[in-house]
Amino acid sequence: MKNHHLLLLPVIFLLAGTYGHAQFTVSGEFRPRLEYRDGYTRLRDSSQSPYVDILGRNRILFDFMNEKFTTRFSLQHAFVFGENNFSSDTITRNTVNIFEAWFRYSFTRGFAIKAGRMDLSYDDQRLIGSSNWRQWGATHDLVMLQWEVKKAGYTGDLGFAINNTAPAQAFLSSYTMKNYKYMAYLWQQKKFFDDKLTLSLLAIMDINQRPNLKTPWSKVTGTDTLPVFNTQDSIIGYAIVPIITTGTTIETFPNALYARGTIGGNIWFGHKNLSLFGNGFYQFGSLSDGRKVSSWFYSAIVAYRIVKALKIQVAWEQFSGNNYSDTTDQKQRSTGFCSLWGSSHNFYGYMDMFSAYVPTGNHAGLNDLWVRAVVNFTEKTYLEATYRWFSMGYGYLPAKVIKPGDLPYQEVKKSLGSEIDLMLVYKPWPNVEVNGAYCIFLPTQTMEIYDGLKPGTSKWAQYAYIMVTYKPVFFNSDKH
Repeated sequence: MKNHHLLLLPVIFLLAGTYGHAQFTVSGEFRPRLEYRDGYTRLRDSSQSPYVDILGRNRILFDFMNEKFTTRFSLQHAFVFGENNFSSDTITRNTVNIFEAWFRYSFTRGFAIKAGRMDLSYDDQRLIGSSNWRQWGATHDLVMLQWEVKKAGYTGDLGFAINNTAPAQAFLSSYTMKNYKYMAYLWQQKKFFDDKLTLSLLAIMDINQRPNLKTPWSKVTGTDTLPVFNTQDSIIGYAIVPIITTGTTIETFPNALYARGTIGGNIWFGHKNLSLFGNGFYQFGSLSDGRKVSSWFYSAIVAYRIVKALKIQVAWEQFSGNNYSDTTDQKQRSTGFCSLWGSSHNFYGYMDMFSAYVPTGNHAGLNDLWVRAVVNFTEKTYLEATYRWFSMGYGYLPAKVIKPGDLPYQEVKKSLGSEIDLMLVYKPWPNVEVNGAYCIFLPTQTMEIYDGLKPGTSKWAQYAYIMVTYKPVFFNSDKH
């Protein structure tokens, strides 16, 4: 959201306008969403009440394309209805920002470079996704090389990012933001048998700086003299007391960098009414705290269209997790898989109970068995019904150590609960979509403990929303 991206706009359009025929498009997006939250993302107990809110997102996009250049520049206003003053205090609330600002230059038809702030989306968005459900989405500042051989059904991307805080200083200056400090990835995809079979490879390396060390301190910086009174409020003497000053020393580690690697792939196969999908990834290297990483993930989905209007999907997904009862191993190694920058709402249920659980890697594993039915009433309307059952890989959760002898973990049952999602989508026009859903989550005692509640004190959670997405095209040079 830095203003320096604004400088790209006139430069991009000036360069792009020097080559032949060009297309210029101005489009937008309006997306209000009314929500009823009663345990959304986190279980609640009887002391907490459900509530209703309205979220909003507005975008305006400028797209330019000719034989050599493709560019995009977009502004975004992501907000909660009522969070700004009616006098339009959107600047100090930082609800308006630059969402994308990039250009792509094609050296040849099959080789190009792309640079700037961009929305990334690969494969099923498990590890790198647009996070479109969140009103503010997700973008990355990076440079990318792209290549493609259309006749062979082969395409690939190589991207890398070097992050720093403004103003940029030395190469190894301290970086205190939660983003990766350096990142690189390689994605390749190959299609076979008239696109019936698709294979892809994704390799990612993210490098993070060791977190700052905050050390509280106190020291005597002087003395003060205070009078001592008796019961008749008469001064009977004086006491000398020390003046204690407290503070916090922050130590940074700009040279302590830890790299984590993630490698794996995806496979799609479709023939007539049957489609199969599977993927698997392995993580290695180190976390930002220096601990070693050895974790994995895989999923398998089978889909079959029984009739034209009905499709059934069955899937199993599994994340490796940490065995918190092995306290010695936990100090040296993490075995919890991290989903990096994936679009979490696409997975783990529409109530997002585990959208913050999986990306950290600090978990006891997650198993997700789900069944989904998609019913197409018309070409414009369909209903999606999904049942999910969640469980952990290990039956232990971290626990607070209150007194000597307490264990830093507690034993629990592995089952976390079940979720039912019902979603109805209606598309009256090509650029308009109405999306509504009702979801319920039935927790176990383990889920209650994980959310910090006493067993038996939570209520079954529910969540409902209705969202309208309108994407108008304000101007298209090809139609003028």
